[in-house]
Amino acid sequence: MNYNKYVSFLYKIVKIFEIVISILLIIGVIIAIPDIFKYFWEILVSNEMRSYILFQKVLSHILILVIAVEFLVLMTAHRDTNIVHLILLVITRKMMVYSDNMIDLLVATIAISILFFVRKYLMDIELESPLNGKKDEFFASTEIEKINKKYNFNINYKDFHTLGGYVYSLLERDHLPVEVNQVVSDDSYIYTVLKANNGLIESVSIEKA
Repeated sequence: MNYNKYVSFLYKIVKIFEIVISILLIIGVIIAIPDIFKYFWEILVSNEMRSYILFQKVLSHILILVIAVEFLVLMTAHRDTNIVHLILLVITRKMMVYSDNMIDLLVATIAISILFFVRKYLMDIELESPLNGKKDEFFASTEIEKINKKYNFNINYKDFHTLGGYVYSLLERDHLPVEVNQVVSDDSYIYTVLKANNGLIESVSIEKA
């Protein structure tokens, strides 16, 4: 088994593992939902002090379920924005439920501000450089939906959200290795791997076929 076949086989194993974990996570979330209603019932029949403590618990419970769902989305979509959302939710849960002093609140606020800055000014940056007046170079992590909208392309990416994942599937379909200058086509566009490292695509150029 050569290196590229090994990487492809390992990628399939990881995908299967992610699917299994995702299914277990969904089951866990569904099982945990009824507990929310139990907390609400206890709040209704409890005194003021007890209700406050219970409300903190139900808030923590809901937020951990939301974090689990966001983690599930991250595992299936593999988008950079989902990582930011996940971290934001974790910080929010810590700040709203467990922070009991000004230092914790200050650190959490600074962390959230940094995340918003990253999302606004860094997440949407795409690597673009004209090649021969026809091609553009993109990070492999760039979402195909954004490329289609910005450049009026019509890439039929199906279940693949990122350019790298889609190109990798085309290479795998044609039994081609992931290497620099490797060319593959989907009949509408020609994709050239411009940068790759250890079997992972880093940037791709696109040209109409």
